[in-house]
Amino acid sequence: MEPFRLESYLNDLKYLVNFDNGSYNAAGVRKVATFFEKKFAGTIWKTELIPVEGGRVDPCLKATNTDADDYDVILLGHMDTVFGDGEAAKRPYAIDEKGIVTGVGVSDMKGCLLLGFYALAELTNAGKLEGTKICFLFNSDEETGSKYSGRLVERIARHAKHCICIEAARGNGAMVKARSGIADYDLMATGKAAHAGNNPQEGSSTIHELAHWIIELHKLSNYAVGTSVNVGVIRGGTERNVVADHAEAEVDVRFKSQAEHDRVKQGFEALAKQQFTSGGAKVTYAYRLNRPPMEATPASLAICDRVSALAKELGMEDVSWVRAGGGSDANTTAAMGIPTIDGAGPVGAGGHSAREWLDSKSVEPRMRLLEETILYLCGKRK
Repeated sequence: MEPFRLESYLNDLKYLVNFDNGSYNAAGVRKVATFFEKKFAGTIWKTELIPVEGGRVDPCLKATNTDADDYDVILLGHMDTVFGDGEAAKRPYAIDEKGIVTGVGVSDMKGCLLLGFYALAELTNAGKLEGTKICFLFNSDEETGSKYSGRLVERIARHAKHCICIEAARGNGAMVKARSGIADYDLMATGKAAHAGNNPQEGSSTIHELAHWIIELHKLSNYAVGTSVNVGVIRGGTERNVVADHAEAEVDVRFKSQAEHDRVKQGFEALAKQQFTSGGAKVTYAYRLNRPPMEATPASLAICDRVSALAKELGMEDVSWVRAGGGSDANTTAAMGIPTIDGAGPVGAGGHSAREWLDSKSVEPRMRLLEETILYLCGKRK
């Protein structure tokens, strides 16, 4: 397999960063899959393109060094970004004199996928993976909350002993031991239209009713324990002189424990039994669990401690561990009871924005740490 050289890595990264591959850009996501499929071709690694049932974007890509499905470790990454078409042309690949790389998806997570590939290539070339069972799964729609691929992640990971998600390390170098869960609520309000000047009392304003909901929903936040309820989008009405007979809102809920998820869900259920305004306007909602919480367990924390020790052995600065507010496929595997760590990619930050960056100086040290972590989880080192 192709050996690691930073120059090769950066050339690959430039290629990947300079085309669009948003979550609904099927051609772009497939282009990423094809790139890595070719990287693994002609080696001991077997690849499979797997269609995603019901998804608008597929396929996922699975690379394994075994015919078994009880993996010592499964590596998780995703091929999609949050950006729309045309963004890559606006913000092409660039690297400054300090080695900071910018561009669409550079750290979330094209640079991370490359780091995972080169780590496996280095281990394979050195003959260190003899007798191991490893899977590297490239997801196609993670940025949607793995809306369609989530079931595939569960199916492939179900017999894995350990999981490493290769999202980027935090901007300060920290890795991720826990993540918030995410729940999506879509509010739908129905009422009765009327003329705002002639007979407003005969109408029933959905905007008025929904406004009460929004105030009450924000009261469910508890920032001290990491729970946030955010009404991020509202729509409604037709004209300023019409009592609105329809309105909608999109709500994002983040929580660090199942107990907080349940508390907020009960809050929604209680609101649905109330009516704040007269005239009959009514709010209903649809619920979707986007991500369960990734909660740290004794088994996963033991891995965190060992990884920190491995970092010291490699001469790296102390690796700290944090709880992240965003979700990833690590949430899924952790909820399945698989000891899971995250943030194993290169150092970067600014994801989902034009400020996204990756520190090229962190690539080789983090790749070496990933190699040693894989060997440890496969029982190849203490």
